[in-house]
Amino acid sequence: MRVLTILAVLLLASPVYAQLTKEDIRTIVKEEITASEKRMKEYIDLKIETVNARIDAVEKSLNARIDATNTRIDGLDKRMDNIWRLMIGLFGLVTATIAIPQILVAYRDRGRKEMESSQKAMQSQIDQLHEKIEALQNTPS
Repeated sequence: MRVLTILAVLLLASPVYAQLTKEDIRTIVKEEITASEKRMKEYIDLKIETVNARIDAVEKSLNARIDATNTRIDGLDKRMDNIWRLMIGLFGLVTATIAIPQILVAYRDRGRKEMESSQKAMQSQIDQLHEKIEALQNTPS
């Protein structure tokens, strides 16, 4: 059995004593480098596809949020426009409520002042006429 083991070791060990040339080493190294580059490219391509898929998912999510936000903003714009119109209307109503009575009072006061001045003028004319009448009555005929 020892003999068989020794013979088996010698037969199997014979390729170990073969010499590699520089060309053999270069070929082996080139094949390994090429295989390594191929594996690296496949790995990088797979990672790039994974990252691109994630970016697409995030982009879709952001676009959905942006659309929802734009819808909300449009609704808020409409509400703000309605509130602005209501405020302008209320401001006009308050202004009219305050201004119209003031204008009427001022118009009445102006009319009253005109009447008073015309009454004074008439009163002075009446007084003058009374004086003339008295003067005429007091003069001997």
